[in-house]
Formats: sequence, structure tokens, C-alpha cells
Amino acid sequence: MAMSSAESPWRRRALFVVFVSALVHQNALAVPYVRENGWRSAADFFVGDILTTTPGRFALVDLTYVVLGFHVWAFTEARRLRIVPWWIASVMLTFGVGIATAIPFFFLARERALASSSTR
Repeated sequence: MAMSSAESPWRRRALFVVFVSALVHQNALAVPYVRENGWRSAADFFVGDILTTTPGRFALVDLTYVVLGFHVWAFTEARRLRIVPWWIASVMLTFGVGIATAIPFFFLARERALASSSTR
């Protein structure tokens, strides 16, 4: 029998650790770069030198489809669970920090919603 989210607090703790780790590591890379190169350099993380090599373009295309696929699924899940504001926050995290921060953030919000619905 599968464990419900209410029965697996380790999963919530693990998601929280991944969320905080991604948030810290991504900002540890981005903030000094933007500080040194000016606020307009933030665009480099989305379209800068990444487009100059085939592996860079591949990574950008790959991440674009990850972002699209995740947010399409997450939006339908957010509507179902009535947590659309948390989905909006995950979209903002995607473009403000990165998808590696946004995904565990949304999963945490989803876990909380599932746990609260199972206790009703």
C-alpha cells in the first residue's frame, strides 16, 4: 500500500532541503555575477553565452521544455487542489531564481495541500 503524504514527513523534509539548497546555490552563483556585471547581466542566465555553443543551446532547449511541461502539469494540479497562488509563486521563482528552486517549492505546497485535504 502506498504511503499518503501525511504518512511520509521525510518526503516533505527532503523537498525542503532540496528547495533551500537550490535557492542558496543558485543565488550564490547569480548574485555575485550580477553584482559584478550590472543588473542587465541577469539576462545572461537565460540567453547570454549559452546560445554560442551546441551544448549550451541543447541545455537551453531542454530546460525550456522542462519549464513548460512542469508548469502545465503544475497549473492543472494547482487548480485541482485550489493552490493557484502557490503555482504563481513557483512561476515567479522559475524566472527569478530557477526551475531547480521552483519545482521543489511547488511540490512542498502540493504536499501541504494534500496533507490538509486528507485530514478533513
